Amino acid sequence: MTSFRVVPQMSGRVRNRKVYKTMASRHTAIAWHAIVGVALGIAVMLPTATAGAAPLDAPIDTPEQSEQAWAGSASNPYGGQDYYVDSQQGDDANAGTDVSAPWKTLGKVNETVFRPGDRILLKAGSSWQNQQLWPKGSGVDGKPISIGAYGEATAHRPYIATNGNVESPFSEGIGTGNPVKNPDKVGTTGAIVLRNQQYWEISDVQLSNDDDFAVDKTNKDGTVWDGISISVNADLLEREGVNDPASTVMRHFRISNVYVHNLDSPSTWQKIYAAGVNFQVFGSKNHQEYERMAGGYRFDDISIENNVFDNVDLNAIQVGFNWFGDGTGETDANGKWHDGWEHLWVRTHNQYTTNVAIRHNYMHSIGQGAIQVGDVRNGVMEYNTVNGYLKRYDVQSCAIYAYASADIVMRYNEVFDGAATTWDGTPWDFEYNDFNVIYEHNYSHDNGAGWFAYMGNTDKAIARYNLSVNDNGTMIREFMSSNYSPTWFTNNVIVYDGGSTGFGNTKSAFHNDSFKDTLYFVNNVFYNTNTNSATRWHDPKNDSESAKDISKAIFRNNVFYEASGKRGEGEPENINGITDEPKFQGFAGDSSVLTGLVNKTDPEASITSAAKLFTPSNDSPLLNAGLYNEAMGQKDILGGDVFHGLAPEIGIVERTDIGGKNTNPVEENIKPVQGNLALGKTVIAGSTHPNGKFPASNITDGKVGTRWAAADGPDYPVTLDIDFGKTVTVNRLDITEFTEVSSDPGNHPEWSTHHRVQRYSLWRWDEESSDWVKFHDSDQGLPDDTTSVTFADQTTSKIRLQIDAVYDNVDMYQGKPGSPTVSEIAAYRTASPQSLKLVASLPRDGYNLAQNAGVDTNQVSWLVSGDHLAESMLRIMQPNGNEGPLLRRDTDYTVREENNGQWRVSLAEPLVRSLPANYPKGMNGQSGAYGFRLTSDSGSTLDLTLKIINTPVGSMKPGGGETPNPGGNGTTTPGEGSGSPGAIAWRSQT
Repeated sequence: MTSFRVVPQMSGRVRNRKVYKTMASRHTAIAWHAIVGVALGIAVMLPTATAGAAPLDAPIDTPEQSEQAWAGSASNPYGGQDYYVDSQQGDDANAGTDVSAPWKTLGKVNETVFRPGDRILLKAGSSWQNQQLWPKGSGVDGKPISIGAYGEATAHRPYIATNGNVESPFSEGIGTGNPVKNPDKVGTTGAIVLRNQQYWEISDVQLSNDDDFAVDKTNKDGTVWDGISISVNADLLEREGVNDPASTVMRHFRISNVYVHNLDSPSTWQKIYAAGVNFQVFGSKNHQEYERMAGGYRFDDISIENNVFDNVDLNAIQVGFNWFGDGTGETDANGKWHDGWEHLWVRTHNQYTTNVAIRHNYMHSIGQGAIQVGDVRNGVMEYNTVNGYLKRYDVQSCAIYAYASADIVMRYNEVFDGAATTWDGTPWDFEYNDFNVIYEHNYSHDNGAGWFAYMGNTDKAIARYNLSVNDNGTMIREFMSSNYSPTWFTNNVIVYDGGSTGFGNTKSAFHNDSFKDTLYFVNNVFYNTNTNSATRWHDPKNDSESAKDISKAIFRNNVFYEASGKRGEGEPENINGITDEPKFQGFAGDSSVLTGLVNKTDPEASITSAAKLFTPSNDSPLLNAGLYNEAMGQKDILGGDVFHGLAPEIGIVERTDIGGKNTNPVEENIKPVQGNLALGKTVIAGSTHPNGKFPASNITDGKVGTRWAAADGPDYPVTLDIDFGKTVTVNRLDITEFTEVSSDPGNHPEWSTHHRVQRYSLWRWDEESSDWVKFHDSDQGLPDDTTSVTFADQTTSKIRLQIDAVYDNVDMYQGKPGSPTVSEIAAYRTASPQSLKLVASLPRDGYNLAQNAGVDTNQVSWLVSGDHLAESMLRIMQPNGNEGPLLRRDTDYTVREENNGQWRVSLAEPLVRSLPANYPKGMNGQSGAYGFRLTSDSGSTLDLTLKIINTPVGSMKPGGGETPNPGGNGTTTPGEGSGSPGAIAWRSQT
């Protein structure tokens, strides 16, 4: 099975991130208990909230476990010098290089330039108040510089309580919402700081950086307080004349076993991030002025593992965001415009931070989003727990996401207790300019905003084998722009209360805005537990017809289960769908069964325990009822192979104990584009925009993300001529007019592109007269996202779309209506289906497994007439009567043309013998009865049912050979003398 590697990307419209603070989770102290990181076997300490307030003038007691093996207790593995620091017994007059003569203050450490392989070892149990740690120097490959702990194994981590004693990173504009960053101060706001330094490892420390967490900060304070702040400062590197990529790309950072708490942040967006661990790239000029650097300004090779974050604003972890000036924006290679804040320039000019791993971290009470990676390529976020996010903000963010990133995977993360907000707010988010991004095997529950936010401008975005329980907001929120390729939601289970009320007057719903581009929903379970209310398929607060439009969402082989038995208004067509109760082994609508299984500190245990409840029972309609597709990947949420049986299970768990492993499953195009006669053909336009970014060739490239545009204010009519290169017959055109919603509709509605074409006509080229002949016209415009225009057969070598007029006063520019712009034109010849007829079947008796033991030749076939089968398809039917998977031609079956327009379709013996294992109940619960559907070249279908028996040799009465079907009326009669109640019975219908 072909598969492509996909990864998620980053979130947040950072251009205008307003934030509002509440007092939730304010007056809490920390009680501790130890848990073990299952995957790595590393002990970390995780907090639970208790009443009372902890003073910040003393370290919070955090006993790690009975014995803690501090890194400083072992010899230096890198061969450098060890330096010791003890806040109680040290003296800055000491050399600091002997455990018996340590330094005392962090200021002494900050004065020192360390060399590769050196270690800075802080005494366990020590505490440094109102101090910042900013050591100087860089390591090299194989010899990093380390910050760690030494001392008694039972003492708490060394504690740096900076208490907000850092300088503001702004030079002016504090409190305006648009402050100016000071190039000399940005990135210096952490309890630990590294700037333009590389090859560092930090572990075994406790950090806080707030004067009083109970008192809210505002943007008037101009504060940015981080736990660990690591930055690339392009201005300083330029000032110092550094231009070697080895020194502009900062490499190798390891952060582990760090506890960060009590970081406050202003309640309005200051165009800078604050975080427990914060990697940022700074530059005061527009990005174009830095792009001459061969290696760029960025990070490479970052690992953040086994850390704890509590009461942290904005993010627990933020990695990679680039603060160069965005500029006005740019047009991509496909002619699509991107505003500067979308950060397409990071991709096109090689500014990605690369190779980032964020694993096994616990995050509690996070002010905004918990984990954000921005401008990152090749990253993984896995086995992280988020216990409360958006706790002190009311606007945009999500729990774990990537923004303007590429090749990202987010898996085995657990997210709960997210606040409902007016924007985003979901645990997961496909963000702007995310390329090759995957969410898989994640568990989200009890989040008020919903399940997924979706911004658009993505390519190869996939959400698969995820579990969502009581994310009772909007299932798919927003959809701001079209995509480069379809997005997949496959094999997810979404359990929700269809009657719940979320933020303000918001009610739970499937979506709240129109889908701007293609999404595939395949093999998912939508489980509405509400016994009174059906699913709301659109947000009732946004009742416009355009907001209700989900015509670009394609649903195949999903379960739409309503506990109320009612069907929701606007429920979409669900091809081969199921509405029956899914019959899971451990879940039947009562979410309380999950409560005792949630492990708030170990996502792997939580996900496994919860997911097992959603294993299909032996009588579940989910068994073998799914559709193999390119986005499924290799493993289900429990780690089982997804290729088992002739078809996958619907949902998150594949029953590997039923049916054999399928080593070569057939992938199906969910909505195949067949016979587009215009694809790749030459186009000549009567008018084309002079900027060269929107050529006529875009309308036949098969990509909805590209487009043609006429010049501003053209003379009408404007023509688009498609040259097929040969004579073809056409009776349908699919025309996709380019439309786009403004990225900032409140302030810039003029950035939107609406339907502009009002009158048009269609013409064919007539070879005999050497002239164009009109055969269709319309004054109703192109009202749909893709308008299908059907007409009588037109045989021609060229076809013309003539745009005769556009709407007045639509998308006005320089006093004139917006000129026409078209994304795609596809041309088809749709054939009228011919009727298939069954002529005869072989054998006439039931197929006997025992009698044919050891036979490896085709023993089951039928003779068919009435249509061509040269490009035909054969699929097995699911036990519930829905279409099942396609069978493999020349492997599972063969097709051979015989005399008199008849065709022989034969099943392979291995396929026949595999049926009882893969479909133990057969068709419609009848043991041994198996159905097939034959589809001819023109689309006609013929349904057949095969009865399989297993009678020992010698016990059957003699029967005949091939049984004819008199009159070809679709029924084949068993041969005389068949004698067995399991005799074959073929039934067909056209």
